[in-house]
Amino acid sequence: MKRFCFLLFLLSSLTIIAQSTQGALSEIGFYTMDTALDEAAIEKELKTVFPDAVFVEESPEVINKTMIYIEAITEVEEDYPAHDTEYLEYFAEGFSKEQKDQLGDSQNAFIVVLYYKNKDVFTHTKKLFDWVYKKIKNTDFIVYDGDVREYYIPETWKRDRVDAWENGIPNVLQQLTLHSYRKYEYCRSITFGMQRFGLPDLVIDDSPCSNSNNAGQLLAVIAQLLLEGNEIKINSLKIDLDAIKSAEFKKAIDDIVYENATKKATVNFNTSVPQEEGDPLNIIYQVSFKNKDYENTQAYENETYKNLFGIEDEITHVDHNDEILAASERAKEKLPELRALFNEGLDQATLLLKAPFAADDGRNEWMWIEVTRWRSTEIQGILQNDPFYIKDLKSGAKVTVQQGDIFDYILYKADGTTEGNETGKLILKYGN
Repeated sequence: MKRFCFLLFLLSSLTIIAQSTQGALSEIGFYTMDTALDEAAIEKELKTVFPDAVFVEESPEVINKTMIYIEAITEVEEDYPAHDTEYLEYFAEGFSKEQKDQLGDSQNAFIVVLYYKNKDVFTHTKKLFDWVYKKIKNTDFIVYDGDVREYYIPETWKRDRVDAWENGIPNVLQQLTLHSYRKYEYCRSITFGMQRFGLPDLVIDDSPCSNSNNAGQLLAVIAQLLLEGNEIKINSLKIDLDAIKSAEFKKAIDDIVYENATKKATVNFNTSVPQEEGDPLNIIYQVSFKNKDYENTQAYENETYKNLFGIEDEITHVDHNDEILAASERAKEKLPELRALFNEGLDQATLLLKAPFAADDGRNEWMWIEVTRWRSTEIQGILQNDPFYIKDLKSGAKVTVQQGDIFDYILYKADGTTEGNETGKLILKYGN
């Protein structure tokens, strides 16, 4: 699943289906450049693919049969504009610059919205995907998948929509999109694309931004299990990574699971979640990490990830020699600048600081925290490591440290690069 977040782009009120509706829909847009598609011809083609379908002129209040809405767009810039260049950098994979320019210059577009009952979600989506590919193959047409809000050329549509199936079940890693973004102190991750399969989209709120990869992996696992027929019962789902049927999905998961993982966890859900601006127009289930045995939700979230995926965490023993201390002093000189940067708003970046914690034997154990608040010289954050010498402290705990005690920093930037942790390289050199 691809990751990032941008502003909402919706087709129109056609996709606004009441959350109580039993059914599914799939929204496809074609940008056909100088070619105008004829509504009568498209209706005839779709009637061949879906013989029992009824064509409708507006969004149905109840989905109790197969229905199709179609519309030819001639005023594209006004009625169905494509996203801007910045958006396309993230949600138009495989496009050349020329194809992006063509998309913006398209003189014609065509909308197809397919509505169908839950029992038909796999057969109807696969038929629709195959028909779309047949329509765009060997053309310069571009497809907008309204359910995941991404653009496709024929090659990527075939890869992600036509070929990404196994035994009649799709692989969610290619079918869904994950938007992950900072929301105040923490990050929020949410799926797009489950509505076409008659299932809720999934969200994790108030998660440390350093957990974004794990959050995405967990949402993908839950989505795949739901697609494979597992059910959420009494707002709970038992996860066993070995029980996943999709061979391609299991291969991808196995590549990121450590040997110490149990690969099992029970996940609870809040099933009454209000939509936020930009969310998919679908029922949304929130993964809940409330647990009476843990001080805060982030601590239990970390425990869930450790159980499912395992962890790679080790301690290095080292004396702080002159070279390490000099590197630490250079890091400390950056702290006022980092504090200003953090309080201006990190957006897609994440800031970690290394601080001392009093171990049970009286020594200091140095660990990383993700900064969530930095006022004056007091810093609040989420502990990133499991202590080796502090019995009553776990990763994910909310902690407070002082700026004067900080030893080093890591700034994970939005472009994927990092800055800092000069001492870390030296500790590896001189440690143990």
